[in-house]
Amino acid sequence: MDIEETVALRDAMDRTAEGLPPLPDLAPLAVRQGRRRRARARLAVATTAFGAVTAGALGLTLLPGGEPAPAMPGAVPAAPGTSSPAPGTSYPPVVVEATPGVTPPDNPDGLSAAERERHAQHQQRVAALLDELLPPEVTEIRPVKDEVAVYRIAAGGETFRMTVSVRPSDEPLAPCPENLPKDKGVCETVTFDGDREARLIAMPVNELDTIGSAVSFRYGRSMVRITVDPAAVSAPVTPHRLLDIAGDPRFLALVEDADARPVETEAAPPVVGG
Repeated sequence: MDIEETVALRDAMDRTAEGLPPLPDLAPLAVRQGRRRRARARLAVATTAFGAVTAGALGLTLLPGGEPAPAMPGAVPAAPGTSSPAPGTSYPPVVVEATPGVTPPDNPDGLSAAERERHAQHQQRVAALLDELLPPEVTEIRPVKDEVAVYRIAAGGETFRMTVSVRPSDEPLAPCPENLPKDKGVCETVTFDGDREARLIAMPVNELDTIGSAVSFRYGRSMVRITVDPAAVSAPVTPHRLLDIAGDPRFLALVEDADARPVETEAAPPVVGG
């Protein structure tokens, strides 16, 4: 190709590119994802030596790849109105031993294979969204096997129980507890998602200095609760941060799906006098 042909080709390429929009700046997204991945990598290295001790103390059993748990899809299907996580994203479940050394029965609710798969996919979708919405200090999210509303999250070397529950219920929002310790507990009612009312609570659990966080609100025929229990230290997420999760349109789409097709059974009515 001679010089005149080269110049003509370059001019044609310039004219073609004139009408195209500028390329988006991918740096902020890449930096955020890179920081979260590095944080999780650091946690994995730091906890290798004592991971088994921590899991034993918390009654956790990690499921190996060959365990006959509900199959996890390679790319988690999205709920209506939501976007799927990246292909291949999965969050291996854990088993929680209520009594250390005693493995709980497999499939305690006697669900069909299809229903167990549906529950597992629901947990995977919730875990993927929590992975994005929880603060960077939370470096791991794991669904709890056969407990569709329960997750284990890790932050600062501690493991915490997190509940994301959408349970069929006619009960109203509970009033603020009357026995909140002074300077240790907070309870407030806020409005979000238009005119939806939510109850935010931060209060001591087990010890006066270990604070748990909770948000609850009604949606359709269900009571929705998002809670993080403390461990040896207070929960790494505040009620207001949980409210941010509750108000995310993608989370509300998951709630809408679980309200229409429940993954939890209706709570038993309280026993009068007991």
